Amino acid sequence: MPRPAIGLLLRSEAEEVHSRALELLSKVGVYFEDKSVEKLMLDGGCELREGRVLIPEELVKEALSKAPRRFDLYDRDGNYAATLGNGALLFNPGSAAVKILDYGAGEPRPPTLEDLKRFVILADALEHIGAQSTALVPKDVPVEVSDAERLYVVLKYSRKPVVTGAFTVENLPLMVEMLAAVREDYRERPFAIFDVCPSPPLSWSAITSRNLVDLARLGAPAEIISMPGLGANAPVTVYGALIQHHAEVLSGVVLAQLASPGAKVIYGGSPTLVHPRHGTALIAAPEAALVSLAYRDMARLVELPAHTYMAISDAKAPDFQAGAEAGFTAALAALASFDVVSGPGMLEFESAQSMEKLVLDNEVCGIARRLARGFSISPGDADVIRDVVLSRRGNFLAHKHTLANLRREVHLPRVWDAEPAARRDLLEWAHEEVERLLREHEPPKLEGDRLEALDKVRAELWRRAGAAPPPI
Repeated sequence: MPRPAIGLLLRSEAEEVHSRALELLSKVGVYFEDKSVEKLMLDGGCELREGRVLIPEELVKEALSKAPRRFDLYDRDGNYAATLGNGALLFNPGSAAVKILDYGAGEPRPPTLEDLKRFVILADALEHIGAQSTALVPKDVPVEVSDAERLYVVLKYSRKPVVTGAFTVENLPLMVEMLAAVREDYRERPFAIFDVCPSPPLSWSAITSRNLVDLARLGAPAEIISMPGLGANAPVTVYGALIQHHAEVLSGVVLAQLASPGAKVIYGGSPTLVHPRHGTALIAAPEAALVSLAYRDMARLVELPAHTYMAISDAKAPDFQAGAEAGFTAALAALASFDVVSGPGMLEFESAQSMEKLVLDNEVCGIARRLARGFSISPGDADVIRDVVLSRRGNFLAHKHTLANLRREVHLPRVWDAEPAARRDLLEWAHEEVERLLREHEPPKLEGDRLEALDKVRAELWRRAGAAPPPI
């Protein structure tokens, strides 16, 4: 079955990048802010020199041999969702936006807990959004509970797998406890992925490094997301940023495997180009896309599932720029066979979400998934051409071959201008679709003993903050 594919690096070139990254790790080293994490690395065979942890090549090799090459992901209710490591192309909204852009508004506003609930229900309804994310950071929720409260809303109102992350050291174990409340076998059949991010260049904060250790020990998959900003916290060249990116991800793989051999990790990233005039972090810049495509080859080399931020835009509104950036990056993600793709719905340098853009990006993701599927080889198709030509019917519209293959072969976007005469404003159409889905879609709300167990964990979360949980 021919499928389109894209890659940047020859194997010899990828091996050269790997070698240079190993040299950085063994000679320059990585700074760990948390001393307990530093001790874990040293006890595992690393060396401390001038405050930096030097990671030997053999330790990296050993860690890579222990990390699973692929693993299955499930939904909240235990149903199989995808195999990560096989190019699953699981699109999900970008996480942790601090703004939401309402339809018709000139400026975004801070989101609320109710906005997050509506966003989760909308994402649950969209066919080509394969996973949820904790997409918004509600401003009407105390910061002490914000990370876990976001996960609570997703678990309550959607059965899709979720990509999330913790803002604190204290709340991550409680967030994993939420998973266990919903389904005790969350280790064997994982349904949540947690993002953890190194701090470029070549360092880890106390929060993210401790989170990675806890995730490994608690048995929840971690997505190691290096964030090189070309020209700022990483070299301005794509090649230099790629080497740094690879070294940072490898340091996370080593840490996870030292904490718990066999820990599930995903090779992720969120590279940006830091605009030389404005200082903005452009995630949809072609240079950032090149880093992502190249590190996809690096993930193949070390045989790990791969994540990226694509189907995303730096624009401030769902306009031509937003559509162009989301479209070309979604297509690149499909051609490169990423497993997890975060970004649909996102605007303004990963800081804002738009429900209308999420609806339009759902169509973009559907097109990208169709592109990735390729086509099947059917020798009998030539006989159909002969039959139509010799019968002098002149077209294939009513032929049984067309009727038999149309739905299987052809992808037709729904909220898309394809009519011959009628002209519709796509953004207005998307808004109408948002309102329709929120009105008609019945989310698979968690109920019974599982909701009661989840509510108990939530109550403990809010008790620590000295407040009562709001109704949601």
